[in-house]
Amino acid sequence: MQPTLVLLAFSAGTQAISAPRTKAALQVCGAKAALQVRGGGLDDLDVVKAGAAALGAAGLQQWVSPKASLAMHGVTGADASALALRRAVGAFQLGLAYLLTAEDPLAAAPFVCATSILAIVPSNEDFNAPKEPLLAWVLALTVLGKMEASPWVITGLFLANGAFNYFASERSLKMYGCSGKKGLSKLGVAMNKLAGAMMLFTGVYLAALAHGEDATTAFGYTAALICAHVAAFALSGEATNDGYPNKIPLAWLAVFGPLAFRALK
Repeated sequence: MQPTLVLLAFSAGTQAISAPRTKAALQVCGAKAALQVRGGGLDDLDVVKAGAAALGAAGLQQWVSPKASLAMHGVTGADASALALRRAVGAFQLGLAYLLTAEDPLAAAPFVCATSILAIVPSNEDFNAPKEPLLAWVLALTVLGKMEASPWVITGLFLANGAFNYFASERSLKMYGCSGKKGLSKLGVAMNKLAGAMMLFTGVYLAALAHGEDATTAFGYTAALICAHVAAFALSGEATNDGYPNKIPLAWLAVFGPLAFRALK
């Protein structure tokens, strides 16, 4: 039931968009048509779809069953705050996966972000934190999506909030009243940092599109950033300290490394 509601919400947000296609969207359609006429084998757009499928599958599991998702990484005994924030990671990861396949990602981004936040509002109960700040974001983003605002506005929001959650993870949680019933666990703070990373990945993708890059190149930058984040996380020893076996995150490099190389080739 929950996955269905999320997918319906994403669909509703997309159907509500009446803005014309952006230059980036038209470039994608033109590139796809040219490749089909040429009759080549694997076209560039399949790289983006492959990345979206990987992100979507992992994000869906994280949102639906955060405990099982952490268990796959060898993490057991996660507290309620860590599980709630793991679900937040999944919500933003699903949003990025959707934007990678959206007809007009820049127009869809405010609605997708609002949906991701709405999906994690109930998790504030695990922190005994107020829900009003998150609901205010949902309202503001919905209004932004209805306006003809510059694409750099939503791009800037993703980048700024992503950086704040990534580099000041604990401070960000406390600002929203998420101190946890028994205090914030180290794993919970690490999950919030990962949620910030997902926002940054999305912001980079949107920034590339807003700059005029095609969808494949924009995805290439995003995939490269994912690889850089995973490598830093795993090789720095931070993964072990947070309860993750170092080798598990490296599996993401095996997936997104070749995708980034092909997209930017």
